[in-house]
Amino acid sequence: MAPTDEKIKSVDNFFTSSKQTSFTAICFISKTFKQNLRNKHHQLTEVGRKSEGFSPHLDPLVDTKTPCESSGLGAVRHQRRSTQRTDVFSLKAMAPRPNAGPGGWLCLLLPLAFVVRLLHATPACKEQARMQWLLTVAAGGMAIETLCFFIYAFVKTGILVKCLVSLLPGVATSLSFYLLVDTSLTFAIVVGFVMTSAYQQIYIYTLRGFQRCFTYGEASVFVQGLVLFALSAIHRLGGFFCGGSWPSDEFETLDMIMVNALFCLLLFCVALVLFPSLRKPIRFYMWTVLLLLAVTCMPVTRPLPLLALVQFLLRDGERLTILAFYMLLVVLTCLTVTWQIGSSAKANTRVRKIFHLLIVMVYIPGLIFECALLYLATGVALAAFVVLELLRLLKIPPFADRLAVAFSTFKDEKDAGELALTPFCLLIGCSMPIWMTPCPCSGDNTLALLSGILAVGVGDTAASVVGSKLGRNKWGRSSRSLEGTIAFVVSILIAVWLLETTGLVAMSQAKWFATIFAALNSALVEAFTDQVDNLVLPLIFYTIVGLA
Repeated sequence: MAPTDEKIKSVDNFFTSSKQTSFTAICFISKTFKQNLRNKHHQLTEVGRKSEGFSPHLDPLVDTKTPCESSGLGAVRHQRRSTQRTDVFSLKAMAPRPNAGPGGWLCLLLPLAFVVRLLHATPACKEQARMQWLLTVAAGGMAIETLCFFIYAFVKTGILVKCLVSLLPGVATSLSFYLLVDTSLTFAIVVGFVMTSAYQQIYIYTLRGFQRCFTYGEASVFVQGLVLFALSAIHRLGGFFCGGSWPSDEFETLDMIMVNALFCLLLFCVALVLFPSLRKPIRFYMWTVLLLLAVTCMPVTRPLPLLALVQFLLRDGERLTILAFYMLLVVLTCLTVTWQIGSSAKANTRVRKIFHLLIVMVYIPGLIFECALLYLATGVALAAFVVLELLRLLKIPPFADRLAVAFSTFKDEKDAGELALTPFCLLIGCSMPIWMTPCPCSGDNTLALLSGILAVGVGDTAASVVGSKLGRNKWGRSSRSLEGTIAFVVSILIAVWLLETTGLVAMSQAKWFATIFAALNSALVEAFTDQVDNLVLPLIFYTIVGLA
């Protein structure tokens, strides 16, 4: 549901409040300029706004407050720029995904998941404990920042409350860094305020740049994950290049390669945003080749990453077998996409669930037999998804047209914007438990690592198939059925029982209780939420199972 102009005005204050100064002379000049701008704006747009049922007094350009009372000289400059051009960075363009609620509660999912991981830290990962505390505090600070954004956008408050709300995230995060992570006071203050401010900027720009792609809560989860990855990568790579030791074991080597590759890809995406000339086909391909060379040849491991990867893959015959199985699944995926495109029909829900089953076939063997290979494969898959999406969004020939047809064939009602949200969420939701867990291949957290697969690959798929075929009793106004919800729970319990029976997962009474409780809660959320369940359900399941 899009915010009203009055709410957008509050967001504008929130976005520019950190840049304001209040001097008497400037206020007078700003007031005079604002009055002239208001009169001109009213004359040019009054007729059109009346025909659309628009209330002029709700427009942030024509409010009755002076610049000093509202948002100061910084806001006037922002308004002057907005009258000269309209682009994705204007406040009018900040449009969440339609036909969905705000989903504000999603901003709490990542912090809760990190807190649960801290409660069950394994002895093998003591050296990563400090970093886990830092990421947990950072996630909590960004959640507070999101809640403060909601207060600014949707709650009418006085100027004093708005000032306190503006300072609260930075103060709370800084104090948490200082008291919980045991950092220096200077580090806590600088990192606390810089991180929450950067998150606020990226969050708002995400809602503006990717119109109709995210709800407020979904954007919060994505941006939180992005900032947390950036913090982790800067800490890891910065420590290494400032005199840190070389990765000592196999998993550390793979982790360093993946972190370096994804961080370079992130910098490449930022460069595409800042420098539009890089979006031309020749330059895009040239910089993509340079990126590939940097990822494979940058001296972050010994030997170089390319040689280290070849040695890793050839070291074990079982690993080569699973790799060949993965390549077969990739071929099957491509054939499925080609067949559906050739049928000239839009894919229905049951066809899209084929990808859920394929991803189950990727993750379960990988987690049980070759966790390190699966960890590497998730990073490669994410990078491939990002590059393909860049080709499609930037219309880079010769692949853009084919990718656009594939997207239009497989998109569902939650892919309302330009971004292919559903496939990204499927990959991220299934991989997030592996990425969030320190030392995921230690063998102590197999059930938690399977959270994404059990919730999305097994439960959600069973609920969709059974609900569409046998669903008769609907949950109130929801389109989901009671039969589908029962299938969700039963399929997860059967899958866990089979894993325990075959000796692949060790279960205790506490883990069984947590699994049942997680399955019930995830099923109810799947039945009633209008958020992207591929993203939400794995985090809920992971958090509850992690309590056992």
